[in-house]
Amino acid sequence: MSNEKPKKPKLKGFAAFIETIINSVKGKEEYKEAIRGEKTRVLLQNEENKWAALITLENGEITVEGIKTEPKENLSRKKLYWWGFWRFPTLQTMMGAGSWGTGKWLRKMAGGKVKGASQVAIIGKILALAAPPTKSGKDK
Repeated sequence: MSNEKPKKPKLKGFAAFIETIINSVKGKEEYKEAIRGEKTRVLLQNEENKWAALITLENGEITVEGIKTEPKENLSRKKLYWWGFWRFPTLQTMMGAGSWGTGKWLRKMAGGKVKGASQVAIIGKILALAAPPTKSGKDK
């Protein structure tokens, strides 16, 4: 018997992209603050990609799993036990969502594109840490 951990499968497509973003912010102090005491499971689905990303945050650890989007049953809440879900058409939509107002988020929730918005927001805080810093008026 070997004491080696089983190898994690190599992520593909959108899930690999999300894991890269999360790995890029893991060393930041803001990251440690954002995940402290949080627990969630969020499924992010980019409609133009064959892979969705299931992000699990528990006990200060964050993991990303790649989920094939076909057949549609692969993404069901009963199968994956996700608490939050966000389906978006393009990557630019996801990256620009930080500037959305409350009204736009409410329309997305009403249209079924976002479920469990508070859970999606937890993951959104973490992904936002990868954004380049913006210039504020005070720096001029």
